[in-house]
Amino acid sequence: MAHPSLVVNEVQYASVPEIDVPKVGGGTAKFYDATDTNATNADVRNGKKFVNSSGEGTGNMTEKAAADYYPSSSDQTISGSQYLTGAQTIHKVIVTNLSAQYIANGVTVKVGDAADDDRIMSVTGSLSSPTISQDSTSKILSIS
Repeated sequence: MAHPSLVVNEVQYASVPEIDVPKVGGGTAKFYDATDTNATNADVRNGKKFVNSSGEGTGNMTEKAAADYYPSSSDQTISGSQYLTGAQTIHKVIVTNLSAQYIANGVTVKVGDAADDDRIMSVTGSLSSPTISQDSTSKILSIS
């Protein structure tokens, strides 16, 4: 960013990014070149003061309070341009009885996103299909 040149008491100073001006009673006031700043009220956290090329402003960015997010069948989105003001909790997935012994042999059950690298877990079954046979003399069905 190119800083402006200033003229003080007919003396020109090139490319001045800031100036310190003595204050009555001591100390100094700092003034910065804000020519190229472009923050708006919506870009700055609610209630916080800022200075841009238009002068002083007060932020009014939307705030997102603490929230809980649970796994579901659809995506959950926190909108952009929000300041997270509290703890955002993404709860874990609890899966019971999802083990190979309860799933048909060769069938893979996947939990999570469709992309392989986003899956929470994947289990391939080992449960054998029952074999049904009939004894030709006793007419008894046998399932094993």
